[in-house]
Amino acid sequence: MKIYRLHPVVLLTAVLLLTAALPAAAAENPKDRLDYWQKNFDELKPEDDARAKKAHEIFARVLSAAGKRPGVTPRLFIVKSEAAYIPLAIAIPDGGVIISKKVLDICYKDAKYGDDRLAFILGHEIAHQLKDDFWHMKFFQAVEISQGKDAGKAAVLNEVKSIAGATENVLAKELQADEHGIIYASLAGFNTASIVTEDNRVNFFEYVAKSMDPGNIKGMKKDGSHPAPAQRAETVKARLRQVLEKVEVFNLGVLFYQTEDYRRALIAFEEFLRYFPSREVYHNVAACHHQLALKHYRAWQGDKDPLPFQLSLSIDPVTLASKITLRGRGAAPTPEALFRDHLAKAIENYEKATALDPSYFLSYNNLGCAYVLKGEPYKAIAVLKDALKLSPNNKEALNNLGVAFFIAENPQKAKENLLSAQKLDPAYDAPLFNLGKIAREEKNEAEEKKYWAMYLKLGPAGLRADTVRKLTGEGAPAEQVKKSSVRESVGGLRGGADVKEIPQPFGKPVTSLRVRLEEAPFVIERFSNGLMVVSQDGEVLLAYAGEGSQNRTSRNISAGSREDEVLERHGKPYRVQATRDGKNMIYKEQGVSFRIRGGKVVSWLVY
Repeated sequence: MKIYRLHPVVLLTAVLLLTAALPAAAAENPKDRLDYWQKNFDELKPEDDARAKKAHEIFARVLSAAGKRPGVTPRLFIVKSEAAYIPLAIAIPDGGVIISKKVLDICYKDAKYGDDRLAFILGHEIAHQLKDDFWHMKFFQAVEISQGKDAGKAAVLNEVKSIAGATENVLAKELQADEHGIIYASLAGFNTASIVTEDNRVNFFEYVAKSMDPGNIKGMKKDGSHPAPAQRAETVKARLRQVLEKVEVFNLGVLFYQTEDYRRALIAFEEFLRYFPSREVYHNVAACHHQLALKHYRAWQGDKDPLPFQLSLSIDPVTLASKITLRGRGAAPTPEALFRDHLAKAIENYEKATALDPSYFLSYNNLGCAYVLKGEPYKAIAVLKDALKLSPNNKEALNNLGVAFFIAENPQKAKENLLSAQKLDPAYDAPLFNLGKIAREEKNEAEEKKYWAMYLKLGPAGLRADTVRKLTGEGAPAEQVKKSSVRESVGGLRGGADVKEIPQPFGKPVTSLRVRLEEAPFVIERFSNGLMVVSQDGEVLLAYAGEGSQNRTSRNISAGSREDEVLERHGKPYRVQATRDGKNMIYKEQGVSFRIRGGKVVSWLVY
């Protein structure tokens, strides 16, 4: 049997018309299962080709951003053969995503954009997985069955070929997979703009279109009315440029969150949610509401508890309290009313995220934190146990579960979980802080002193750490104060500057986009030196140095620097936000925030 390389624009109607007439054997095609490919084709393994190693890493990142269908675990298999009958890329029902070695050749023809292009192709196939859309496989089955001598089967083939000429329906379906694929790749942090920007060396989309042209099918005649590869490429590129303008709104939300501007981050995420409702976006909307709830909680409670417990959200270690009672409501929104409103919306959106992907650990973890904050520790315990089923021995979930047990008046269980979290990572300060807090509430001075000493030895920064230092008589380390004294700039540009002060070396912006989320629009400008500037009303809100940028901080940190180098030269961060694939290290006094992934700086910004 042969599997033919097809262009993705073969009409879906062909599947709908044919599947009812296919014999049972076709519906149980072994090629629907990954084990068929593993048994019948040699795999291009990471040790065979450095690009294959990258492909598996990229697949994991894109999959993490996209999510997965319940009961299906997507897995990547790279076919070593370059035979013509091997499909370039295809998703199969049991979770397999099959690509051929030729996909790597196409993507890395221009090595500069290889990772971004491969992320898009893998995102496209993952989109088919999430939509339970396997019409490619069904079409292959129909073509294969029709290869016999039986006249009836030959008629089926002719019908398939006829329908393949009218491609509007599948064009729409494939364009949707393109759109979702480029969004997933963008959410995973890839520079998706690069794959829709023309360069002088290769037109990626036209190259792929030619490689997957219907004329490659045995017996398929060229259709003069069918768009040429160049036309198809330009159509897809034009649409994806529009999609990327929407993605810029999401990216803007991420950057505002990274600067702790949760109000603006929420506006951006909610705008993007209208265009692309998904697990990741619901989660980020919820996280913004969660952070705003905490802000209003502190305004409501004031200094009643100078040492609130430390929970670990997926993007920020935050404070919380317990045993909250509702008080009278005034005509104007009170801090208490605002707190409750934002917390309710946080819980609602976390639940939407987990409904879309029941395997999404981050939302379960954050939802547990939200229930603790609401004063419902038993619900928090149930949710956090679910989180630990998804990610056993997760230190953040164990820390949060420990706090929930203490609020539920089970101090023994609380200490067990906090100690387990601390043993998993001795450098993780949250459980030590919480153990010290518990000892203080239990008036166990010896335990309190022990855990505070262990906590401060890790050199934490921020209001909570400063409070502990005051209680124990320890001052802020002189070295930390010294390192926090200079505000940073990107390419000589600081947050708050006038746009007229953008340094001359920036040159003219390569792209400029106006995003109207507030009365005055945000202006997003990207420059050829790899920098991006976001301004409003002529004021620079932030300047961003992305992957590939050569710009450095005054302490000689750039994209590619190690996390330990950041700590050595900038000191302990004011706050650490845990992200899906790493962390943000925020230095409030320095006005700089670093995005860390895999122990290295991937981007940084000043604000």
